[in-house]
Amino acid sequence: MLEAEKTIRVEDLFKSHFHQLYVHAYGWVRDEENAKDIVHDAFCYLWENYERYEKEDNHLLALLYTLVRSRSIDYLRHSQSRENYIQEQIEFDDSNRSDYDDYDDILARIMSAIRRFPPQTRRIFTECILHHKSYKEVGELLNISPLTVKTVMARAFKALREQREFFIPAILLLLAGL
Repeated sequence: MLEAEKTIRVEDLFKSHFHQLYVHAYGWVRDEENAKDIVHDAFCYLWENYERYEKEDNHLLALLYTLVRSRSIDYLRHSQSRENYIQEQIEFDDSNRSDYDDYDDILARIMSAIRRFPPQTRRIFTECILHHKSYKEVGELLNISPLTVKTVMARAFKALREQREFFIPAILLLLAGL
């Protein structure tokens, strides 16, 4: 089929059936702009794949209705997934909000515990955790071996664990956010 014939046929379908297809889509999605987009997408699909369906010229309107229905259902599924995700995030935020209510208190207790470390341990711990430096970088900075840094860090974490005030992953998460 020639491009001109394809253009005429698709334009005729568009002019004579757009409103019906729009009403069909609107019945599914209940949103004017999205219904228009869905019908537009159906016509674009028909345009791009016309050669596949041109022999079934009598059934092009049925094909368009099918395309509109399936795209409307896809839109609703996507919208429902998005709504479910948003609702889950709201519920997650609400349940975790209480975890952050005492953030300042927890942070103050952690910083107090770190201040009680010996000066060298405090410096190593601060460089590794607060400044996100590797053991090798801290070792080079303080002219000590990375193995010494590792040992000091292990002792610092052990001291925090022994205080039983803190849950170590919580400490790391809190300090990583600073």
